[in-house]
Amino acid sequence: MTTAALQDLFYPSNRCFGCGPANPDGLHLKSYEDGADRYVAEWTPEARYQGPPGTAHGGMMSVPMDCHATWAAMHAFSEDRGGEPCGAVTAGYSVTLLEPTPVGQRVNLVATVLSRTERKAKVDVVASIEGRTVATFSGTFVAVEDYLAE
Repeated sequence: MTTAALQDLFYPSNRCFGCGPANPDGLHLKSYEDGADRYVAEWTPEARYQGPPGTAHGGMMSVPMDCHATWAAMHAFSEDRGGEPCGAVTAGYSVTLLEPTPVGQRVNLVATVLSRTERKAKVDVVASIEGRTVATFSGTFVAVEDYLAE
């Protein structure tokens, strides 16, 4: 497992709402490499992100999963380029909400890069609380050269 978050290593000036270290109003998601094509992150939904009382809004659940999957794809693309940073954008995704996610409880995110070519990657994310799967994500990502240029 990497000791520093991918976001901090590769793009500390990023202002993305979900994962940008430089966005004062963002979620500040931190993704870490955890083995070959596997990445981990944690997120705790705050009450301000609730939909039904005490439950995280479904749309807000998709934000950290999308960002985490994007970083998994970017890291995989970069590895394929000999460590040269490579950005990625989301081409499409689907989220399945399996049960309500309580606000205030830590959600563990595990992203797995299922496949990739030079330009596209397929990434799945499982969101769980205390070992119980609460949501799943499946996305397609496209490599973008010079995305990480400052």
